[in-house]
Amino acid sequence: MKVSTYLSVSAFALGLATLAAPSAALAQDQAPEGAEVAQETGLRTIVVTAQRREESLQSVPVAVSAIDAQALATGAVDDLRDFAGRVPGLVVDPVNAGPSAAAIAIRGISFEDIEKSFDPAVGVVVDDVFIGTNTGQLLDAFDLESIEILRGPQGTLFGRNTIGGVINVRRSKPTGEWGVRASIGYAEYNTIRGRLVVNTPMIGDFLALKGFFFYDNTDGYLRNATQNNRRTNEYEVWTAGVTALITPSDNIEAVITYEHMEEDGEVATASVSNDRDLICLQVPVPGVGLVRAFQIPGNQCNRTPTNSRQLYTVFGNIQTPVRNKTDAISGTINIELGDFTLTSVTGWRKNNESVRQDFDSASINFFDTLRIQKYEQFSQEIRFAGDVTDWMGAYYFDSQYTLRQTSFFGFLGPNASAFQLSIGDSKSYAGFADARFKLSDKLTFGVGGRYTRDEKALVTNFALSPTGVCPVGFAGITAASCVGAEDFGEFTYRASLDYQFEGGQLAYASYSRGFRSGGFNGRAATPTAIGPYQPEIVDAYEIGLKADWLDRRLRTNIAIFQTDYSDKQEELVRPTLAPFNAIQAQETIVENAASARIKGIELEIVALPIDDLAFNFSATYLDANYQNFVRGGIDVSDLDLRRAPKYAWSAGFDYTRPVGDGEFRWSTIFRYVDKYATCIVTDGALQAQGIITNERRCESSEREILDSTLSYKHDFGGANVTFSVFGRNLLDNRGLSSTLPVAGLFTFAGVRPPRQLGAEVMLEF
Repeated sequence: MKVSTYLSVSAFALGLATLAAPSAALAQDQAPEGAEVAQETGLRTIVVTAQRREESLQSVPVAVSAIDAQALATGAVDDLRDFAGRVPGLVVDPVNAGPSAAAIAIRGISFEDIEKSFDPAVGVVVDDVFIGTNTGQLLDAFDLESIEILRGPQGTLFGRNTIGGVINVRRSKPTGEWGVRASIGYAEYNTIRGRLVVNTPMIGDFLALKGFFFYDNTDGYLRNATQNNRRTNEYEVWTAGVTALITPSDNIEAVITYEHMEEDGEVATASVSNDRDLICLQVPVPGVGLVRAFQIPGNQCNRTPTNSRQLYTVFGNIQTPVRNKTDAISGTINIELGDFTLTSVTGWRKNNESVRQDFDSASINFFDTLRIQKYEQFSQEIRFAGDVTDWMGAYYFDSQYTLRQTSFFGFLGPNASAFQLSIGDSKSYAGFADARFKLSDKLTFGVGGRYTRDEKALVTNFALSPTGVCPVGFAGITAASCVGAEDFGEFTYRASLDYQFEGGQLAYASYSRGFRSGGFNGRAATPTAIGPYQPEIVDAYEIGLKADWLDRRLRTNIAIFQTDYSDKQEELVRPTLAPFNAIQAQETIVENAASARIKGIELEIVALPIDDLAFNFSATYLDANYQNFVRGGIDVSDLDLRRAPKYAWSAGFDYTRPVGDGEFRWSTIFRYVDKYATCIVTDGALQAQGIITNERRCESSEREILDSTLSYKHDFGGANVTFSVFGRNLLDNRGLSSTLPVAGLFTFAGVRPPRQLGAEVMLEF
């Protein structure tokens, strides 16, 4: 896409209606809970908890974007994917292999596998509770107080250390007053969405309750040519729960939430296999010519990703149901002890999932799996705050998972299959502290430290050598299983220096070290692949300026950063090594990919020319490169890091105007994300010529996403009714969201949602 086209589309975006402006500061309306209006006009002050203290967004020496309840309510925001491109450095792709799973990248740091033995690189924290797996990270955006996206390592401010950043989600608390918020919407592909939140009055002057129910259902936007061209990738998901706000005295507050979620649907993936994959192998037949060895129709091979619409027709030949049930409890207790505050955060989460997946994405029986996983986590965090500048804490995290996977190898015969059982356990202990010291009226020094100790263990039945001997470091516990354990520890730290200018502008510089633990490969198929793999470390440097101008009607925030990566972890699907487990032709492992360096610039601009109209713009430039990456004895340092687009920007506006007894709202956002790689696999054809580059089928093409919402809110005797029409991806930009070549056997891919139009009505009283 040419620069002139960029500008014309940007102008088009600023002249059409699209999705809610994502900035933390929009038009001056009633501020949400946790926020306060600094003055009668200008951009409102948003209070964030990015440093575990309630502070103004503009006074925090951290790269953070905050999206408050008002911004979330202005348009059809479904889940975290809608923030990609509008928040600098953020990329979010769904992971087809797991329910509600996400591949989230911040500043080029990402991880996407749904295997429970792997720690996420970007943490999703809900009501202070860390979600320990990629499954369930695509959270519903309804009834949220705020979403904060913190970029860079977070090791001293949040209970669980994360190496890439944190998405901090805060749900609304019970109001203590009778109230209902309900919505029902319909969109293309027979998509139905319902939301309900009910608040009760105070019970006995110390208890307030909130109940919530969310429902989504769609027939899907793919067509399966093998199954009578029916719509596929359907899903139905519902969540129900209750939150209790308990205030037995003025100095004690407890918020406890229980929720239950069920998801039913199916997995559908696109085939992008070509003649270099075994499934599309052609062999010479005398008198006939080249014939495909596995009788796969020719139109299912060599489908070029450049013809993006072609990818929305799939060919899977089996039913691929997805089932997932999740129960979660979170509880936060704050106790005021004079000048001190004691905070306890307890979290428990359990989910059972079953996924049948036709990985070859073809109309023949070649390779598919049935994966059944059980996962349970418990966490406890204690924080002790002395005042607004100093606090310390301790953290405990414990998770267990069981993987039962049956792999069906149709290319080896109708009855060829293998069963894998892996049981993993992970424990984490940490102590951390953070403090800020006033060196002068305007100069502040911040420092924090954290020590983390992780204990991991694995039992697996796919780890035996042909002689029945477990790998080195593992002990045999039965005739068919091995067990191993390993501990990992690291001290991480951060330091910042910020200066507050007379006009209110904040300049800062910071350094932080991040750590992601090592572990074991739960889906390893050979003794040499079990692990353990080692921890990865990042050293992150950043300078930034946060500034409000023109009587707080213009905001310009800029950050310049560099991240140095050592022992970077990359997941890899590779052929199994003979003579181990010959029937299992491939395995998924994590390896330490030496070193990388990521540099970039981020810019956020918000302008409020009049009280009813807010413009916003964000942009990111990213330069991400491996420094030293050797795979299989070959230097592959020229590969691109995954989900690290070089350029990304967004532009939009939010316009409100009183009309009669109601309010008209027109919101728009245009997002551009440059092309990026979705897998760390070399292009075999070019590698044979001595050229190292990412497999071309793994390239997610550039995205130009235009979303829009038009709404009208009217007061009917104390009840507000809002009518909305919306369009997502109005330019109908299509293409790949993820691709995975599997050990030279086949290649499958996920695709982006096409254009979707819909309407919604919301009732509030």
